[in-house]
Amino acid sequence: METNMSLKDPRSMTHGTQFNSRSPFLKQQIWAIGGGKGGVGKSLLSSSLAFTLAKMGYSTLVVDLDLGGANLHTVLGQSPPAKCLSDFLNGSAPELKDCIVQTQFQNLQMIAGAKDDLKITQISKEKIQSILTALDRMNHHFVILDLGAGTSAYTLEFFNHAEIGIITALPEPTSIENAYRFIKASYYSRLLDVPRFEGIRPLIEAAMTPNHPLGIQSPQQLLTETNFQNPALAMELRNAIKNFRPKLVINQTRSQTDVDVGFSMKSVAKKYFGIDLDYLGYIEYEPNVWQSVRKMRPILAEYPHSRIAIHIDRIVNYLLKQARIEHTLAE
Repeated sequence: METNMSLKDPRSMTHGTQFNSRSPFLKQQIWAIGGGKGGVGKSLLSSSLAFTLAKMGYSTLVVDLDLGGANLHTVLGQSPPAKCLSDFLNGSAPELKDCIVQTQFQNLQMIAGAKDDLKITQISKEKIQSILTALDRMNHHFVILDLGAGTSAYTLEFFNHAEIGIITALPEPTSIENAYRFIKASYYSRLLDVPRFEGIRPLIEAAMTPNHPLGIQSPQQLLTETNFQNPALAMELRNAIKNFRPKLVINQTRSQTDVDVGFSMKSVAKKYFGIDLDYLGYIEYEPNVWQSVRKMRPILAEYPHSRIAIHIDRIVNYLLKQARIEHTLAE
């Protein structure tokens, strides 16, 4: 189901059906919020999604995985907790759940990010896997992952592990360019983790390498080259492209032109990458965001009737409805 047709005028969009904690889901869902550039609003979106889900009655855990630049606790109005992700990584907290703290809001818990540790971004693959395993065992309806900027290996692994991966971008050229880069990196990273694609690993790595002699610059070109070398495997690769459907949110829009950036990115992703980018919607520029951060209050708690609240509510309800549909189909 697409919601994009009614994005032109936010006043024309209803909030959709309200779901509560009794809504059936196959299992806990993990949502990851990433993006190719810093300062695009990942923490704002992560905290707002988590706040809204908790307000709806869902038990929600939001995790700061911006290793080396953690500030989610500040956005949520929390003082730095005694235990955080660093304590799990260095072994002083035996289990990740030992780092969970209750926020001031009902149904909303958090795991604060890493403390100031210059080596924290050198996290090993074993540690990444231990975090993922621990997250899968959490007893919450939803786990929201606030990821760091860029396309580091650990960021991509967390993003690809989630049932829903959301990319945040600003309506300006450098952010858009980095968002495309993040989409491609995420896709190629997923392929490298699939054992049956081991035979085309050199092609995938070539696609990830700028100015490589093979000149593979997009998933579509990778598919063409794979079809030339291994037509049977190309069919599986085509299905992998079809099943890769990241979400997109455009932040800090000020005009219809800014809103339309999302539609343009969706079109470009399909035409040049062969990827169906799901444009969830946009968040209007809100001058009061900095005031809520200064007061150490979530924007939706400080300004519950703001335009941001309306946009976030719409996005959350669309994702919940989508999850309900997928659950029904699975039955």
